[in-house]
Amino acid sequence: MEKDNTPRWKKLIIWLSLLPLLWWPVSIIHDSAYLFNGTKRLLMVLFPFYALGSVVMAWFCRNERPEIMWILLILLWLSYAAIFAIAAL
Repeated sequence: MEKDNTPRWKKLIIWLSLLPLLWWPVSIIHDSAYLFNGTKRLLMVLFPFYALGSVVMAWFCRNERPEIMWILLILLWLSYAAIFAIAAL
């Protein structure tokens, strides 16, 4: 078995990128306005799958392709900002 040489701070950043997903069920329960808007509803329902996929891909490329990991995480953080903005409307 190969030893993992990933620094702990890098693993922590990847795992902390999932924390905003804890907000998602609360948003779905308390925001009933999205139920009548098809696009907003679709984005709110599919977003957790995108976030999980981004974190999984970032995890697998953290050692061999760190620049891809950073690109995935930055796009995820920008997507969180966009989803929070959509939810605030």
